[in-house]
Formats: sequence, C-alpha cells, structure tokens
Amino acid sequence: MNFGLSCIKEFVYGILTGENKETVRRRILERAEKQEFNLKLISDLTNEIKKALISLNYRVIDVTGRVNYKALSGLSEGLFHLIFEVGLNYDEILDIPYIPGSTIKGILRSNLYALTKDDGEEIFGGKNNEGYIIVGDAYPIGEKGRVLIGDIINPHYYRGGNPIKTEYEVSPVPIVHLAIRENVRFRFIIGVDKRAKIDSVKEKLNVKDAVELISLLLLYSMKIGLGARSTKGYNFFELEGFEVI
Repeated sequence: MNFGLSCIKEFVYGILTGENKETVRRRILERAEKQEFNLKLISDLTNEIKKALISLNYRVIDVTGRVNYKALSGLSEGLFHLIFEVGLNYDEILDIPYIPGSTIKGILRSNLYALTKDDGEEIFGGKNNEGYIIVGDAYPIGEKGRVLIGDIINPHYYRGGNPIKTEYEVSPVPIVHLAIRENVRFRFIIGVDKRAKIDSVKEKLNVKDAVELISLLLLYSMKIGLGARSTKGYNFFELEGFEVI
C-alpha cells in the first residue's frame, strides 16, 4: 500500500479501535514529515508529457520553481481532509502531493482578468469556443526526498462553524495538518497551441504571442502566490528554470 492510503488506513483503524483522534493525527503527521518520496518516476513522467505535447505540435513552456516558504493545494477536498480537516491534493496512483493543472489554469485566467479585465475566453476557452492551452499537473521533482511538513491553522473567529461575535469570546484551537515543505522543487509544463490568438490582450500587456502571455502569467502567479493562503506567505515560488520549446 502506498504512503497516502496507508495514512487513511491508520487513521480509520485508530478511530475504530478507540484511540484518541488527536493522538492518531500527531502520529500520522510525524510519519509524513519523515517520509522520503521517490521522485525519479515523477521526473520521467513529466518528460513524457512534454514530449507528447511537442508531438501534438504545441509550443511547450517548461518551468521549475522552488517553494519559498510552504505550499498548500486542495484545502477543502484533498486526500488528507478526512484526517486533518484540511486537505492536500494527493495523487494516489503516483503516491505524491501535487498541484492540479486545473487549479493552475484557473489561477492564470484569474490573474489575466486582474491585470486586463479580460475574461480570457480567446485563449482559455469558453461556452462558444475551445481553449488553446493544456496545463499539466505540477509535481515535485528530484531524485528522492522529504516533501511534507506539519503545519497549523489557528481559527480565531469561528467556533463550531459559527462566527465569534466579540474579541472576548476568542478561544483559538490550532488545527494541525500537512503542507508542502520549504525548498521543494516543482515542475510546471504548459502546452500552447500554435494557432492561439491573443488580440484582445496583446497591447494591454505588451506581449507578442500566446506563449509570451502564458509565460508572463505563470511567472507572475508564482511571484504573487500560486493559490490559497498567499496572504499568509504560502505558495510563492522562486524561479529556478525556464525553457520554451
């Protein structure tokens, strides 16, 4: 059994046998922090995805970024939500945390709108047309290493799902959970159809083509925070590698 599913099994078994829930959570968290993931297969898979996009006549943006502090993706739905009440996107087949391509694509589109007030339908697609962008899932890369670290959320202003009315009632109860640890390297692969047009935003952002636009949006998103809790310092990535083919 892989690591992610073994954590679920351990949690369910612990609860069914009467163990204290917090004790089981702490034990799983400690296991996760020590777990060394084999990342070689992930690197090979990412290379194959890149080759496939090139064979389909796409331009390919290949970016490597290093987590600046910590990273989170899938807080409300990821695999570990059952255990910690805070999820983390996790590929059960490859047995590794990841950032879904759909999440990355949504962030790129959102930031395009923030910068230009354009909804991105021309390049990302909409009800009346298909998009010209294929965004791959982003995975940790390397040979072998630790990826996860324990973290907490301190919900000061809610109790039992209801808002606290005054500061005098605040009684923070930290929620432990898992996050991606600092300095983990992720690889982002994006395919851009050579037929893509960006007439509606070209002048606004001073870019010459769709590849330059998507590259700009990805690097911008990595710099300002690629997803949830960026105001708390999460999901910032330092650029380590950039290639366009």
